[in-house]
Amino acid sequence: MKVGLRTPSIKKSFKARTTGKYKRKLKRMVNPFYGKKGMGWIKNPSRALKNKIYHKTTFSAKDAIKGTSNLFVAIMYYLIVLPMKWMFILMFYMMKYMLLAMAWVCVAIFNGIVWLVEKIINMNREDPPVDETVDTNENPLIEDTAEKTDVPSKTLG
Repeated sequence: MKVGLRTPSIKKSFKARTTGKYKRKLKRMVNPFYGKKGMGWIKNPSRALKNKIYHKTTFSAKDAIKGTSNLFVAIMYYLIVLPMKWMFILMFYMMKYMLLAMAWVCVAIFNGIVWLVEKIINMNREDPPVDETVDTNENPLIEDTAEKTDVPSKTLG
């Protein structure tokens, strides 16, 4: 498929300009669908699709001369505006995730400071030493089972 400038043909351009309006009127009288928009899609869809693609991807020499300002605008758009647009989108997402990362770092630093303050406070606190030995006479939770039994102990002997 061709892309870009169409090869100019003087013969075809002359034929298109000299086909008279009476010839078109006659064809329209004979065929009611002649010259109506969209009839190509009904008559021959594959050809209509190819023509649509061809006319979208190519331009004539007359269009190129007439539309130099449009060409300049297109070049400016693709070379300057479009890259800047993507640059701003990229910068937006970079800033978004950088701020998110900074927030995580701030939370981590805050948690570290809280941990250090707790360590300092607990280091200066004087707790009584914990006694590891357990005295059954002084501890009311541990009961002596021998005193509580009603049955006298029997000794052999």
